[in-house]
Amino acid sequence: MTTMMMSRARRVRSIVAPLMLLAAIALTACDSEPPTGIQPPTDDALAAMDNAIQDEYHAEAIYQGVLTDFGEVLPFYNIIFAEQRHSESLASLFVKRGLDVPASDHTVDSVPRFDSVPTACTAAVEAEIANIEMYDVLLEADLPADVRQVFQNNRRASLDHHLPAFQACR
Repeated sequence: MTTMMMSRARRVRSIVAPLMLLAAIALTACDSEPPTGIQPPTDDALAAMDNAIQDEYHAEAIYQGVLTDFGEVLPFYNIIFAEQRHSESLASLFVKRGLDVPASDHTVDSVPRFDSVPTACTAAVEAEIANIEMYDVLLEADLPADVRQVFQNNRRASLDHHLPAFQACR
C-alpha cells in the first residue's frame, strides 16, 4: 500500500469510527423502547455491559495518549481502531435495548502517560491481560446471548491479536 493510500485510510478510519459511535448514541435518543424480542438486561448484565464499555474506553484513551505523544506508532495505531470497534459493539447492546450508551469516564488527560514506546508496550501487555481476565469474570454471569457473544468476541481479539502484538513490541 502506498504512503498516500495509507494516509487516506487513516483519515477515513479516524472519521468513520467516531461517527459510528455517535450514530449509535443518536439512535438511543430516537427510540427509548427496546425492539421486540430483545431480552432486557438484568442488573448484573447491565453492570457487566457498563464495566466492559468503560474498560474499552479506558484502553482507547491510553492508546490515544501514546499516539499523541509518539505519533502513529505500531501496534498502538492499529489496535486503537480495534478498541473503538469493541466500544461500538458494546454500545450497540445498549442501543438495541433502548438504553443510553454510557459516556466515557476516561480522557487522554486522565489516564497514565509513558516516557517511551517500550514502556507503553509493557503497560499495554498488562492492560490486555487485565482485559482478558475482566471478560473471564464477566462471562461467568447470566448474560443475554448477544451480550455473551460480544464479550467473547472482544476477549478473543484481546487474547489472539492485541496481547501478542504488544508482547512483540516490548
